[in-house]
Amino acid sequence: MSQVDEVKRALDIVQVVGETVDLDTRSRTPKANCPFHAERTPSFVLFPDSQSWRCFGACSTGGDVISFIMKRDDIDFREALQRAAKSAGIELDNRESERRAAASPLIDANEIALGYFWTQLRSAAGNDAQEYLAGRGIDMDAARRRDMGLAPSGMDTLTGHLKTSNISGKAAAGAGLVVQSADGGWRDMFKGRLTIAIRDAEGRVVGFGGRSLDGSEPKYLNTSRTELFDKSRILYGLNWAEKNIRSTRIVVVVEGYMDVIAAHEHGFENVVASMGTAITAEQVAQVANMADTVILSLDSDSAGQEATLNSLETVWGAFGTSSGGAGRRSTLEIKIANLESGKDPDEAIRNSPNEWQEALNNALPLLRWLMDAYTKRFDPKTVAGKSSITEKLFPLIAAVENPYEQDRYLSELAERLEITVEQLRSNASQIRTTRMRRQNQRRIPVARSDGGMELVQSGGTASLEEHLINLVVAYPDLSEFADDLPEELFHDVQNQALFTLWRTSDTIDKLRTSLTPDLEERLDQITGRELPPADQPNRVADISECVRRLHERHLRLLKSQDERVLEEMASLDEVDQTRELVDENVLKTNDRLKNLFARQR
Repeated sequence: MSQVDEVKRALDIVQVVGETVDLDTRSRTPKANCPFHAERTPSFVLFPDSQSWRCFGACSTGGDVISFIMKRDDIDFREALQRAAKSAGIELDNRESERRAAASPLIDANEIALGYFWTQLRSAAGNDAQEYLAGRGIDMDAARRRDMGLAPSGMDTLTGHLKTSNISGKAAAGAGLVVQSADGGWRDMFKGRLTIAIRDAEGRVVGFGGRSLDGSEPKYLNTSRTELFDKSRILYGLNWAEKNIRSTRIVVVVEGYMDVIAAHEHGFENVVASMGTAITAEQVAQVANMADTVILSLDSDSAGQEATLNSLETVWGAFGTSSGGAGRRSTLEIKIANLESGKDPDEAIRNSPNEWQEALNNALPLLRWLMDAYTKRFDPKTVAGKSSITEKLFPLIAAVENPYEQDRYLSELAERLEITVEQLRSNASQIRTTRMRRQNQRRIPVARSDGGMELVQSGGTASLEEHLINLVVAYPDLSEFADDLPEELFHDVQNQALFTLWRTSDTIDKLRTSLTPDLEERLDQITGRELPPADQPNRVADISECVRRLHERHLRLLKSQDERVLEEMASLDEVDQTRELVDENVLKTNDRLKNLFARQR
């Protein structure tokens, strides 16, 4: 049972409402003057069996005990849940404080390690590392500014230093600084490597990168994934770059540590690194509200180009037309900078800052860069090549919101494929139909109540509510189609909580920090379900249909509540103004259902 369910089951809505509202409890559906608007005729009704409430008057809304507390006290969902839990005598998991408490010993271990690595770099053992840095144009002052150090290869190890510094083995291992040997002992994660501390956006040391100095592989070694460190979610250098990114509204993303260090040491202060060739949506989300433009300047080798292709479709799908926030929209332009010399950003910046600046100034819009890349990868003169290019690019172009810009991209793609725009649209429709048919034919094993298994279509296991949440989280550009959706349309309390918090969060990461553990688990379950591939018009149609069906389901619920209240009043032989209000609502609900069906046709 989720914490939200536990709290709701522990509370009685009649008792909670009765603490502040003078209820008439003569019938099975207690009523009162609505506490949320001025009135003389009771229009506020409770339904004890479903633990819900509804105003048949001016408010024309309803909900559960949590939503009542929210509206009564004018607070958000999280605060209402905390107050409800306190009333029920239930202690909620404080996820954020628990995480910070658990992280504190790990951060302490990393800070001590940073000091140790710096001391080693300055010592005689660091001579080779110092020579290497000098060859990269980095003196000791710059090395100190950029949190560099040395993990020695001799007997004097970090493990021993951490022990003498009263850092527990659990904290050292949890921070990824040491690993356990086959004999049960502990050994340093980094040995014989130049170290570079990795800080998160708050400036906390969350991990390290280590560069081999003797040619051993791997060339670069990162801290393994820990409670603090996940390289797919961290942008290296963001703690230094945030101020400049916010002022220029431009962020430049490079691949590695040395690229960032060279950039900042030469005055390019809006540069961060993805710590790998593939940029992720989570990384872009961190700067989506700071910048208007993201320029990707990755290594120009074939591996870098391939990884860029593999990741940019996802990034464009999530951010090409929106901020990537969980509920708020803004335009984010993504560009690609190519260094014609084939140099890495680090080398270009050190040897020719003007070349680097020119590459940034001439960065191509992402879609145009992808057109160049895919027309090189696939032969646009063959039928198979045209199909592959269309399959890759048409959904991305369809996601462009500006119709004139979209038409321009479609015309350019059609010209490259030597076909008409009408042929391009027709081919894309055929490809989409084929992919959707294949997706719908996929079946997955689901447990039956008798313990056996049966195959069902993969799209049929998620509820309507969860499918909508999955859509708006996966495609933030669709948020406008759900922003105004009344929360009471979500009948599952966890889904309603997720939707409520989604609407008030700027980014998906901020959404996650506001979730209780059970809500985060629900979100992971929902977003872990694969959505069928579709272009922008089909996504809009999908979410619009979800919204319509949620409205229809809710209206049918209201109609059943209307009929029940009327039945209760008839049994009490009540014919008063409250009955008139309910009668009016019956007519309104019927009219809303008729209008809904009329729009569907």
